[in-house]
Amino acid sequence: MITRMSPHRLSAVLAALATLGATPAPQQGGVSLLEPYETVTVTDKSLNVFRLKRLADIDPSDPLTGEPDTQTLSLFGREDLIAATSDDYRATACAPAAGAGDVMDEIVRRARKTSVVIVNESHERSEHRGFTAALVLRLRAEGYAALGMEALSNPPPGTPMRRQPSVVREPGLAYLLDEDGYYLGEAAFGRLGRTAKRLGYALVPYEVQESGTTTAMPPAKKIAFREEAQASALAAWIGTHPGEKLIVHVGYTHATETPRPDGTQWMAMRLRAKTGIDPLTISQTTCRGGGASRRLAALSGKEPAGTFDLIVDHPTARFVGGRPEWRMVAGDVPVAIPAALRPARGWRVVEARPEGEPPDTVPMDRVAIRPVENLPLMLPPGRYRLRVLDPAPTPTD
Repeated sequence: MITRMSPHRLSAVLAALATLGATPAPQQGGVSLLEPYETVTVTDKSLNVFRLKRLADIDPSDPLTGEPDTQTLSLFGREDLIAATSDDYRATACAPAAGAGDVMDEIVRRARKTSVVIVNESHERSEHRGFTAALVLRLRAEGYAALGMEALSNPPPGTPMRRQPSVVREPGLAYLLDEDGYYLGEAAFGRLGRTAKRLGYALVPYEVQESGTTTAMPPAKKIAFREEAQASALAAWIGTHPGEKLIVHVGYTHATETPRPDGTQWMAMRLRAKTGIDPLTISQTTCRGGGASRRLAALSGKEPAGTFDLIVDHPTARFVGGRPEWRMVAGDVPVAIPAALRPARGWRVVEARPEGEPPDTVPMDRVAIRPVENLPLMLPPGRYRLRVLDPAPTPTD
């Protein structure tokens, strides 16, 4: 069970963080940052350029002004800036589930009774991706061998192979590429992909691509179109892979199994109708902050019965040195960013990739820093190359 960091572990982390203002040693806690460090100006039309433009349009001196772009801040490792004001971090008053034991043990027990598990996430909380990474590890021994990810790029039929995501074009790669999907550029999402690939999972794209026709639809019709297309794509995959077990990682309400009060039918409900398979649906977004450790919670009386099968209630998010505590609990080491790489103004993005990997992989860590900040990189032990990018604001004239 994932719990809070022990006092001994926390003391060690705080001691490491206390050295962040100094020039880092070549190796810290089993992590080596290899010189030379690469500084890059990205000028192509890649997804990474789009991500960087979104970051550049956020005022670094007041990142929460107006309508804050919380998903972009999270994508660049700055959940610490949004946690105090985001609804996705605000504690709820959910009761614990009656008679519930260990979260993972209960999920495994229930997963044995079906062949489809659907788990959701908040697009602002990297911990939810870390939880799914732990889930794919536990369920591999139960015969689950495919992982559908809403965030994976899924080009329309007839798209040339060279324009397909790497999971289709080169499924044997040990990592995801930045071009495989916009939100996959977040480090924990990339690590989820790495974990699944290492365990032998097939990655399944299924998201529908927007077109001019769908963009012009009224909101309710657009939702229905998307949910139907997602369910149809997954049902088609299930139909061509009889007997295989599938985990699907989705955002928010796509995991809902019952109609909403306005009649909206989400993907999980439609998939059950198409396949006859009753999926195990797990929500990480319904309850939060209910205890000091992760637990199962009871479905709120505000939700229709059967909305989700299980509710995972994560503790209130905590940050140490500006980085998520859950990553330290999972084994990451806080590593000082070399002082020479810190920016004089604006945002600067620092990326860390394992030695020998190309620069277009989703890095093991990616964090946006501002002048005077001493945020660390968060990395498992190993040897890494650093890459630095300075985003340029979008012209206003």
